Amino acid sequence: MKVSKKKTEPILGLGTPITANFTGKAWLQNLSGQPEYECNVYNVTFAPGTRNYWHSHTIGQILLCTEGTGYYQEKGKPAQRLQPGDVVNIPANTVHWHGAAPDSRFTHIGITPRVSENKTEWIGEVTDEEYSEAVR
Repeated sequence: MKVSKKKTEPILGLGTPITANFTGKAWLQNLSGQPEYECNVYNVTFAPGTRNYWHSHTIGQILLCTEGTGYYQEKGKPAQRLQPGDVVNIPANTVHWHGAAPDSRFTHIGITPRVSENKTEWIGEVTDEEYSEAVR
């Protein structure tokens, strides 16, 4: 009997590779960006161990976790383990990062409200030491 190994994509698609402000492999799939809605909705998939850099949003951001295991950490606080179904409401001007667990792909839908005034400030890489401490 032949066993088939099916490769699966996130439910809303994998999207295109993104490298700026990420450590590891990640993909972005834009889902909605209607100007009259004044928000962007997108799917981000992180390969195991991948995370984005420390950053903040002037208005805030919402994450809807859909696949795998991930982490979210605010500067100066312990990291939070994320699973499908978790929702993260990130307050305005909160320095944070998010990404995949070392052994799991992780996907979330991101929502950026009030895009015309919601600026992202990229602060710097999450070091291997910071990441290891966070996911312990």
